[in-house]
Amino acid sequence: MSQKKQVLFINYSLHSGGIEKSLVTLLSLFDFTRYDVDLQLFANEGLFLERVPPQVNLLPPLFPAEYKLNIRKALLALVKNGHPLAAVCRLLVTFAGKTPGGMGDRLARMWKIEKHFVHPARKEYDAVVAFMEGQPIYYAVTKVQAKRKIGFIHGDYNAMGLSQDFDRPYVKQLDALCTVSEGCKMALEDNFPEFREKFHVVYNILSAQFLRKMAEAPVDFGDRYSGSRVLSIARLSVQKGLDLALPAVASLREKGLEFRWYIIGVGPEEAALQEQARSLGIEQDVCFLGEQANPYPFLRACDVYLQPSRFEGKSIAVDEAMVLCKPILLTDFSTAADQVTSGENGLIVPMTPEGIAEGLEKLLTDGELRQRFHDALEAEDYTNENEIEKVYSLIGSE
Repeated sequence: MSQKKQVLFINYSLHSGGIEKSLVTLLSLFDFTRYDVDLQLFANEGLFLERVPPQVNLLPPLFPAEYKLNIRKALLALVKNGHPLAAVCRLLVTFAGKTPGGMGDRLARMWKIEKHFVHPARKEYDAVVAFMEGQPIYYAVTKVQAKRKIGFIHGDYNAMGLSQDFDRPYVKQLDALCTVSEGCKMALEDNFPEFREKFHVVYNILSAQFLRKMAEAPVDFGDRYSGSRVLSIARLSVQKGLDLALPAVASLREKGLEFRWYIIGVGPEEAALQEQARSLGIEQDVCFLGEQANPYPFLRACDVYLQPSRFEGKSIAVDEAMVLCKPILLTDFSTAADQVTSGENGLIVPMTPEGIAEGLEKLLTDGELRQRFHDALEAEDYTNENEIEKVYSLIGSE
């Protein structure tokens, strides 16, 4: 009997984002008769931590739990609890993060510091899979001894603000770099044409049967509202464009259209979005539901699914809304048409408050249109669990 392959997966954490959901779904389907799997996180935290299969060996985090606290509390707690080097790293990273520049520049500056403080992998692996851009890939390339090195970038490289010059030597050292849609693959080819043979599309894995079963659970929106419900599932960040949708909601409410918008997710823009809703006078019409371990009953119970993002790779939340046959409204981010055919199974509108308002009004007031989109979605089978075979092929199973 051949020996099991030793595989290491790397990610930041397991908070309730699309990447994290994709990772735990992949791990839940893994063939543990062929592979021994370790999971290395920068922080062992998040709503999906409890969904890691028991066969996966969760390693100690690269940074202590105190590292995530605000800078003053972090420094005191790290020193007090015997992590003086982590305290130094936290201080230097804070300064680096405040320097002007895009996301790629900040990630590069942070890694130049962090690489001196994080320990290398404790053993050699047959394959390492860095499941996210930035630090997971940098760590896999420089701190892990493995026969095969595989990276994932889940978004549109052109839209994410990453640093092409900094990333190039890391891409060079990967054996494969995966992304989640053909549009995202084209963006990688635009930026790194010399490495195009390394690029692979691995779609987010979906199980329609699992989603529908999860969606049958009771749902509590926290109110007694009985009108139309719009739902978004998103990290509360600038990328997701929720700030663009709030004026759209306000303008429709001024026109007398009755509905409520529910948002599932947490993130750095939560306070700013809540203040924006208050300033627009729609705080009663926009409900922040926070993290939800099972968002599918909310998705089942809504009338319209809204994703007003500035950019996406291939949104898992949109895929899940399609599985549950919900009328979908997307802004025209670069990969929107990879998922929705506008006018056939959803709507794609301009990335403006006016465009969002027009699309929402159309979907909320036209029941026949919603039913047509529902029927088109219902006719498709979105289950694609065989995508995991692509990962096995890249890892190697000889």
